Amino acid sequence: MLHRSIEMYEQINFDACHDTLLKAFVDIIHDDLSLNRFFQISVTTPLLLNDLQVRFYLYEKKSDRFLCVCDSVNGLMDPPQAAGSELPSAIGWLLYPLYPRTGTTQQEFQEGHGGQGLYDPDPYFSSHSLLGLYGVSPVLKLNAEDRAFFQILTRWIGNKLNNRLIVSRHLEHLKFLNDLGRDIGHNIIVPNMYLKHLLRQVEKQIEGIREIEQEAEAVEFRGITTRQFMSFLRNCREKGQALEQSHRELLKHHNQITLFLESLFREQHFSQGHLVLKPTGSFVERDIILPQLDLYKKNLERQGISVEKPVNLYKQNFPLMVDVGLISQVYANLFSNAVKYTEQVIDHQGKPRKALAYGAEKLQDFPEPGREGIKFNVFSTGPALSATERQRIFEEGSRAKNSKGISGSGHGLNFIRRVIEVHGGKVGCEATDEGNNFYFILPISPVVKQNTEHIDSRS
Repeated sequence: MLHRSIEMYEQINFDACHDTLLKAFVDIIHDDLSLNRFFQISVTTPLLLNDLQVRFYLYEKKSDRFLCVCDSVNGLMDPPQAAGSELPSAIGWLLYPLYPRTGTTQQEFQEGHGGQGLYDPDPYFSSHSLLGLYGVSPVLKLNAEDRAFFQILTRWIGNKLNNRLIVSRHLEHLKFLNDLGRDIGHNIIVPNMYLKHLLRQVEKQIEGIREIEQEAEAVEFRGITTRQFMSFLRNCREKGQALEQSHRELLKHHNQITLFLESLFREQHFSQGHLVLKPTGSFVERDIILPQLDLYKKNLERQGISVEKPVNLYKQNFPLMVDVGLISQVYANLFSNAVKYTEQVIDHQGKPRKALAYGAEKLQDFPEPGREGIKFNVFSTGPALSATERQRIFEEGSRAKNSKGISGSGHGLNFIRRVIEVHGGKVGCEATDEGNNFYFILPISPVVKQNTEHIDSRS
């Protein structure tokens, strides 16, 4: 490619004027990355050659037309003006197609426009995708050297245009994400807090029903009852108990949703462009695993999946600082997958087993020699994944062969990987004769470990 470019420029052999103009154009466009300024420079540069006129068009996929965004007479067009029916073969104008890459030929241009919106950069940098047109007039004033000059100039313009369109779109996306982060805080988190208030009001009403029951029981104790009264009292108790159960379920799910909302839609995620942790110390099983397991308890029971718990994890306060909300979502994804993919197998004792098991263990020399980590495991029975599947399963959109016919996007395990990696850990999957063990390892912070050992020694 380098040799081809050298040969091309050697064959062209521009004179001093054309050569200087090209160098000046390249020098100027590197100083300013704004899109409008780029349009202006692109149509102004040729004015030094024989008093030419220039028009800059962008192709809009939605309307399948060319829009003039700038010309050498009127400057920037706001809004862009639709080109006339004379395009793409305007009389008196020489039109150069603008492509993302400099290697595109005129023949590729004639074969089709590609397909993107007015300010959409070509997402795959395909050389055949047309970004716009660069028109020069009058044609009669152009000599052979002028034509060669514009051939080179428009190759550069097409490439630089694509880069600026990408920058422009990314800046729009970043602004949108920042605004979205603020909107979530205002339009989702705040109303969710009001829902908590309503749940408290329901709790007060339940307390009121309990007081009525107590008064009725006092009347019953004094013997002032009838058969109808006793029937009403039983109904009141049953309705009260059902309402209390519904309230407990609502409160449990509300707490879950609140935890996920506040951790996943954190404004700092949007403003900084990556997951921002709010780590706290916690009892991992008590504060994270068991609340998530409780939410999937009924689904696991319906699928006939038993839960095998460790005997030594509940009161262990591993010296870890984790983002409780994000790690809770890690377990939620793992338990959700267990509901969908756990299958019955015959264990090593010859008995049928359909189970989910979880646990944790200390590891030495993680993430580096001399340090310690905690490996958290979630195992489920079923066919073992292949080595290739275990290697790719945490990639975005990747799903195993046993997922056929089961709803899912392949995003959950990728989300787990990103959450664990931002904690400084790693994820993996191990196959056994009876199933698959999904695990993640988190490092123990040396500072937290020292503080924990100090507290243990005092107690």
